[in-house]
Formats: sequence, C-alpha cells, structure tokens
Amino acid sequence: MNRSKGAAALLSALVFPGVGQWYLGRRRLALLFALPALVAGYVYLNFALDEANALTGQLLSGALPLDPAALAARLEARPTPLTVMLSGWVFALCWVGSVLEAWVRKPAP
Repeated sequence: MNRSKGAAALLSALVFPGVGQWYLGRRRLALLFALPALVAGYVYLNFALDEANALTGQLLSGALPLDPAALAARLEARPTPLTVMLSGWVFALCWVGSVLEAWVRKPAP
C-alpha cells in the first residue's frame, strides 16, 4: 500500500511527533521522535501541575489574595528551572524534526 509522505507529515504535525513515521512503517524512527517528546512533555506538565498546586495552596490558605494581578505577578516572579526550559525545546525539536523528516525523506523502494 502506498502511503503519502504528506499525510505522514500532517499526522506528525497535528497528532504527535513520530505518528507520521509510524504511519509510514518506520517504527524505530517513530520511537526516536516520540519517546523524547513524551519525556519532555511529562517534565513540562509535571512542573505546571506542581506550580498550580502551590498556587492553589497559597490561595486556599489566604497567603495570596484572589486578585488576577497578584496571581500574574506571583507566576512571573517565579523562575522557570532549566530542565523545564530544555524540555520545551526538546519537545519543539522533536515535533518540527518529525514533520520535516516525514515530508523530506524519500520512501523506501
């Protein structure tokens, strides 16, 4: 069955990195894109949930007023760890690389 590289690129762009490679039957390459993206997404979302829980705890205890400006100032004042910033870059690189690889690479004979 002839599978389109355009469809594979769209799958990688719209669904998740590596899905297009999986669609084309390139299982190892799909895992090469998907596994780092999953780990990076986990790190990023874990940080976001920890921040949300800390903020909620401060709101419920009364340490932080229920004021949108105060909440925004608190979030902007907290530094983002290097691991979280790197995970965002890894995820973006996996996503873009997956789309480009599916679009540019010639199909196997």
